[in-house]
Amino acid sequence: MQYFKEKNDKQICLLCSYYCQLKLNQTGICGVNKNINNKIKCLVYGHISAFNVDPIEKKPLYHFLPNSKSLSLGTVGCNFKCSFCQNHGISQEKNIDTSNYISPQEIVQIAIQKDCKSISYTYNEPTIFYPFAKDIALEAKKYNIKSVFVSNGFESSEVIDDMKDIIDAVNIDLKSFNSDYYKKKLGGNLQQVLDNLIHFKKNNIWLEITTLIIPTKNDSKEELFNMASFIKNSLGEDTPWHLSAFHPDYKELELPRTPFEKLKQAYDIAKEVGLKNVYIGNVSYENNTYCKNCNELLISRKYFKIIKNIIVDSVCPKCSKKVKGVFEMSNKKTSVAGTFYPNNKEEILDLIKGFNNSFKLNAKPLKAKAIISPHAGYIYSGFTANLAFNIASQNQNYERVVVIGPSHKIYFEKASICLSSNYETPLGDIEVDTQYANKILEKYQWCDYIKDVHEEHSTKTQAPFIKHYFSNSKIVEIVYGKIDFNDLSELIENILDDETTFLVISTDLSHFYNLKEANNKDNICLNAIVKKDMELFNKGAEACGMIGVKALVKASINKNLENEVLHYCTSFDKTKDDSRVVGYASVLVGNKS
Repeated sequence: MQYFKEKNDKQICLLCSYYCQLKLNQTGICGVNKNINNKIKCLVYGHISAFNVDPIEKKPLYHFLPNSKSLSLGTVGCNFKCSFCQNHGISQEKNIDTSNYISPQEIVQIAIQKDCKSISYTYNEPTIFYPFAKDIALEAKKYNIKSVFVSNGFESSEVIDDMKDIIDAVNIDLKSFNSDYYKKKLGGNLQQVLDNLIHFKKNNIWLEITTLIIPTKNDSKEELFNMASFIKNSLGEDTPWHLSAFHPDYKELELPRTPFEKLKQAYDIAKEVGLKNVYIGNVSYENNTYCKNCNELLISRKYFKIIKNIIVDSVCPKCSKKVKGVFEMSNKKTSVAGTFYPNNKEEILDLIKGFNNSFKLNAKPLKAKAIISPHAGYIYSGFTANLAFNIASQNQNYERVVVIGPSHKIYFEKASICLSSNYETPLGDIEVDTQYANKILEKYQWCDYIKDVHEEHSTKTQAPFIKHYFSNSKIVEIVYGKIDFNDLSELIENILDDETTFLVISTDLSHFYNLKEANNKDNICLNAIVKKDMELFNKGAEACGMIGVKALVKASINKNLENEVLHYCTSFDKTKDDSRVVGYASVLVGNKS
């Protein structure tokens, strides 16, 4: 993003919501961003005032990579003027020590050496040194190191949008629910902070909130109730809220420490409002995380130390419900390699090469936005599936491929979306787009995360083709059970509207009829797809992934897309057994080129 813009003879700083309009050689309210030669320069870029390795729980973040280390750093300066600031020695400092410089690359290498899973921008307000923090975060992503903001929440809307896919988590200080208190004693604007909290949530940046409970300043029952209600109603009941104890500091030396009873009162109010993850910080108190579905103890903590953590792949091991947060995820193992396709890279590549040497296109195909692809063993349907992937990938570059298939082994209602970190194939791992997956989880009530259903061949058989033909794309895997195809179609329409996302619907056709009956049923199904005739599906068509097929056809009707059959075959072509036949087809869905 551009960090400033010109207005008349001034430069407007776009880092925080003050939007300081700076004349030549003028410095913003933060004291560290200055108009030099009609460009705003971040004077603290590369100049650090504090540098430590902390447990992530100290930020505090309790639902973000628990029990990991975070390299924590800050500069000097702040855009607020809190009279109780516990880091006032650097936040209110205006003199910048430029004698030492450290680059983003050097910081990331230190994080690697210290085995830190994240880098936290903290101690003073990181928004004011966002250009520096962003460069560090981008470098860190190369090494799968995440980035965290500990902030007062007064970012500009431009910065929050720019943080998307760069900053992974934020802990925002909601310092009060009194507009006058913000205006007169803190700086900033309460409504802007509240709007920004919603903005962070909308941008799918993991959000936790901290409130320092200060006697006589923000500890009334009414104010605590209003804060808790806002969090629940605007951010969600799962949003963690940390309640911290005040101790006299800086200009507030006459105020007493926060009594534990006041913290417990705030905790009880939050629980009564309906918040599920409320924690009392910086005092000796049980700060455990429980499953909101079955009340199983998931994480046990003592101060900043994790005593117990039984969360596996973001789910409760007792009831298998998803736990909201960002947790270490295992790789999704390939359970079908060696059965449905070879467990060897070279053998798969030889198969694909053979498939590609065996077909010629007679006409120019559609420009595909989606495909229907079979999921049997490659000796039966590999040619058919490969043809669709080959054609669909021509001159295309997508950020992600969404693959949707039916569950064959486990009966369940709803659908499940994979949240593992990587998807293994013999051709190499595919990164799972967990941010995109979590957006789907948030939006669609019929979608959940049920770990066991992802041992599913209908989606896993597509993975080597995705890795081969969409090598730079991430993957999103959805396995469905008993759901309404109309619900799935709504998601598919949104995917088809997204130019950065490609869709694969996995299905085989009829199962275990004689060859004549199989051909007849499959012909009905394929005609229904091509003609986009929803009624025709009810006249004898069969497919194990019929829910996905009907959802895609309905979406193609609404989006005015064409459906073109590329190839049809049956198991008879391989086995020569015409008594128990399975049908396979590949279909392009898109526009005429």
